Amino acid sequence: MNKITNQRFNETFYEHIVSSGLKVVVIHKPGYIGSSALIATPFGGMHTKLQDKQGNIVDILPGSAHFLEHKLFESEEGDIMTAFTEVGASVNAFTSYEETVYYFSTSNDIEAPLNMLLDFVSQLKISDESVEKERGIIIQELRMYAQMPDSRLVNETYRSLFVEHPFSNDIGGSEESVNAITKEHLEMCYRLNYHPQRMLMVVATGQQPQRIFDIVEKNHVKKEFALVPQVESVKVNEPNTVYRANHEFSLDVQSLKSTVTYKLIHDLQTEAERKKAEWALRLLVESTFSPLNPVYQQWMDEGIISDFFGFEVDLGDGYGLLMFYNETEDSDAFEKFLDKEVMLTSISEATLEQLKRRYLGQAFRSLNDLEDMAISFIRATFATADFFESLTWVEDITLKDIEEIRKIIDLNNKCIVSLKKSKN
Repeated sequence: MNKITNQRFNETFYEHIVSSGLKVVVIHKPGYIGSSALIATPFGGMHTKLQDKQGNIVDILPGSAHFLEHKLFESEEGDIMTAFTEVGASVNAFTSYEETVYYFSTSNDIEAPLNMLLDFVSQLKISDESVEKERGIIIQELRMYAQMPDSRLVNETYRSLFVEHPFSNDIGGSEESVNAITKEHLEMCYRLNYHPQRMLMVVATGQQPQRIFDIVEKNHVKKEFALVPQVESVKVNEPNTVYRANHEFSLDVQSLKSTVTYKLIHDLQTEAERKKAEWALRLLVESTFSPLNPVYQQWMDEGIISDFFGFEVDLGDGYGLLMFYNETEDSDAFEKFLDKEVMLTSISEATLEQLKRRYLGQAFRSLNDLEDMAISFIRATFATADFFESLTWVEDITLKDIEEIRKIIDLNNKCIVSLKKSKN
């Protein structure tokens, strides 16, 4: 058992690899009554190509990770959610583009729900009939999301921005890809991505770490796991240009909405480099496109932006974007407004320090939420980053960093996506 203490955040965690190869991290929170336990695999919606050590490529159908998450919640013994409720725990799961996470929280003793979590992710028992039944449920879910304005707007933006990158796919896939997913395909995805050596368990609890390790070891020592698959995700060579510069779609809505998204090209190699650059760009944009800017309220009063207005910055491995969204009937005027103001963005030393203090304070407060802390720990680990260092990356940002990162904004490399009212 390895003990790691961060003096600045006054946090201690313990890590241990059990006999199955599963790495277990216990974030020890003395005095806390509640516990949250999460187990995750670095397999999400963006992983559509895997490669083994011999160079063989395995194609994964879009939506497979999400489909698999649904199927793992099935049990021959009965409803899994009901079983967790009976021991005083609430269980759930989610699939993002980068990972799938199964988790529970409880204020009772952790042993029973922890064993249940380990058990149901350690086996996949499915039939052709059960896969067919779930297929219909997922397709209905996709159709529902396709009618939700905000969700659809983001998905259409990603489809317009990216050419090859899997972000152009919905996490749940498409009706076509979901219809193509078979029992055998799901079993292959499970075999390649759900071995204990590929997964990570994080438990945030006030209970003694050694007891958590003992529970996991006792559970896994009784199980047999196949040899760990030696596969890794294949990096996509995304073109520098956008897939489509302009796109419109219609829904039965009252409010018209648009996104203007700049495709950012960078060669940042590590997670720390990318996230520090992301922070630098976010702070610059926030200094202009928020109430920190004296003319922000004037923009609101003049109807240039709305209460819905906002922005997203994302710099990842092989991709980057700066997205603005707004309720507007004139997407062309919104685009012209952004092109002008993005180039005029500036930030003072005083505003920079104010924002850095705000976000550092948020980082400290986030450590009081067991579930959020555990999820952040998982994501940092999968990105080969130090969790505690990641909390303070914003502190390192300088005006020089900001001036450097703004150079990657190309006003001509963007897409405009507009949500219109259905004519019927």
